[in-house]
Amino acid sequence: MAERERERGGRVFVTGSGVLSGSSGSPRSLWDLACSGSKSQGEISGNGELAARIGLASGDASILARHQLLALNVVESAWSSAGLVKERNRIRGEGTKHRHSRFGCIGGSSLGGLVAMERDLEETRGAKLSPYAISRWRGNSVSAAVSLRHGLGGSVLSLNAASATGAQILWMAGSMIRGGMADLVVAVAADPLPSELVGKALGRNGSVARDAASMPLAPGRSGMIPSEGAACLILEGESHATKRGGVPLAEWLGGGCLNESYHLQAPDPAGSTLENLIRDVLGELPSSIPDWISLHATGTTRYDSVEAQVIQRLFGERMPWVSAFKGITGHALSASGLLEAALLVEGLKRAELPPLPMGIDESLGLTLPDGKKPSAPNTALQIAQGMGGDVVVNLLGAASVQS
Repeated sequence: MAERERERGGRVFVTGSGVLSGSSGSPRSLWDLACSGSKSQGEISGNGELAARIGLASGDASILARHQLLALNVVESAWSSAGLVKERNRIRGEGTKHRHSRFGCIGGSSLGGLVAMERDLEETRGAKLSPYAISRWRGNSVSAAVSLRHGLGGSVLSLNAASATGAQILWMAGSMIRGGMADLVVAVAADPLPSELVGKALGRNGSVARDAASMPLAPGRSGMIPSEGAACLILEGESHATKRGGVPLAEWLGGGCLNESYHLQAPDPAGSTLENLIRDVLGELPSSIPDWISLHATGTTRYDSVEAQVIQRLFGERMPWVSAFKGITGHALSASGLLEAALLVEGLKRAELPPLPMGIDESLGLTLPDGKKPSAPNTALQIAQGMGGDVVVNLLGAASVQS
């Protein structure tokens, strides 16, 4: 593997991490909740507190939507934890600018722009919209705000792959660095709670649970529990991180992204695209078996079932450790994939594993480990699926493990 990595442009490290989920404002606190089996309960701070926390001027904060403020907060946390430069640009454009031409950004929000649009139109009834309204609604609302604030002058991309957005962002960020397109990439996603109209639309397609007790993989699951959240990972090439003294938290070993081309809202029940993608990505491992799998596990009957069938076919009695973090965080839409990746990074950094999911539907046929935790995990596989057919896999490794 080491030779292949050199050919592709070198190793890719995660050097910074930031999350917001319920009352949790750090990967450490969210990990502790996940290990205790507690949900990340409570509300994320209001817009004023979010702006004050990162030192935004009132004029800058006033032109941003909630999902942009959430994104800026987790980027600030990840950026600071990575030990990067302290200079910031003004969102409204005043003052001296700083710019890093080899630093990129990939940002996303599944529904943030729609929620912002609905709220703006409700407040103004269309009479006098802000000149910045379009900047809140556009598909690049997250990446534009983050890149301006932190002077990210390299390639800046915006993605929306429904629930697979966060994982797709991580895959593309790692691929950009490995391909030599950037030295550092900010991978960030954020989504607010659905507004009334957006919530109704989610209910109409059958993806939202009928009651708040619905849990991923459980017998009585009836859908996802929408939640608010944001997450950011800073990815760097090995040479850049080494030169500046950056400390790796984990390593992005590889990944892949494919589309099933099956249905706008339902997964292919055969799961063949997901299975083939996992096989391809795990071909990089000598044993072809990771120590840990993070399931997408939304709580929707069809998606949960497909994932369970695929990993059972692949691993059977050799099933790795399994986690299903949406039982803790709820479904934060675009942010979920990066929230889960941040938890994988935290577990790999700590050399710990979370508890196995409890009360799993027996009809899924999953043969889980016997409950005795194995030794410290060295590799973790993330699975993500999104309405529209996108399937994504990321493979992460402990930073201390040499490829």
